[in-house]
Amino acid sequence: MKQIILFFCISFLALSVQAHVAPLNSDSPSSIGPKISIFEDDYSKISIFPNPTTEFISIANDKNVKQITIFNLVGRKMKTFEAKSGERYDVSSLPNGMYLVQLRDYDLKVITTQRISKR
Repeated sequence: MKQIILFFCISFLALSVQAHVAPLNSDSPSSIGPKISIFEDDYSKISIFPNPTTEFISIANDKNVKQITIFNLVGRKMKTFEAKSGERYDVSSLPNGMYLVQLRDYDLKVITTQRISKR
């Protein structure tokens, strides 16, 4: 049962992130042809470390990140941080388990959502 709930939560988050990146009703002339983003390479290099973690997390290549939000796998918001370059973010108060870390840019659009393990 837990695996089914986990699957649906991750699928829902993946679809919501995809909806932010490519809206369904994109019929404008500018949407014809391949979509190229000047930030695409920067976003693909963003990573959260250490993973698994015990006390803190850090973000690599965080120059476009403004906000960090940590959700449990049920979707409950557990912590929110304002991002600062080179900063360490304290997660020691979170119970052990799996979490989804959502990174947002300065327009508060979702850049990426990554999974971390807290031990």
